Amino acid sequence: MRERARRLAGRAGLVTVALAAAFLGWTVLGATDAPHFALIAGLAAAAAGALVLGLIANAAGREGWAFAGLAATTALAVGTLLAALFPNVMPSTSGVGGLTIENASSSAYTLQVMSWVALGISPIVLGYQVWTYWVFRKRVTRDRILAAAH
Repeated sequence: MRERARRLAGRAGLVTVALAAAFLGWTVLGATDAPHFALIAGLAAAAAGALVLGLIANAAGREGWAFAGLAATTALAVGTLLAALFPNVMPSTSGVGGLTIENASSSAYTLQVMSWVALGISPIVLGYQVWTYWVFRKRVTRDRILAAAH
């Protein structure tokens, strides 16, 4: 199963390279007049490099490195898109206005209230996560299932 998944990832990787090249190229070309064009181009190049390294690691059977390369590809591609859109969050299709970071942000009071709420709720969420990992820490094997049935 592992070998079949690795081969499938290699074949799907070729399609991914073509789609990623088109997406990153389109994003970079659309931002040629941006004041931070070097950052956008650098992020796109880093995303492309991480994708290629992830596919090479997959071909070499290094699943951990392949996962790291493809995770970096995803983060860098999203970063490229966000940098290309900056300061817009959602550009207007009509050319008038659009949603900017400043328009989309909450008021200072809302951010203060949410910070206190998050500070109070976060320990509960973390405690629940620790408890869940503790309860499900052991692997379920066939022997355990048979022993529990008797």
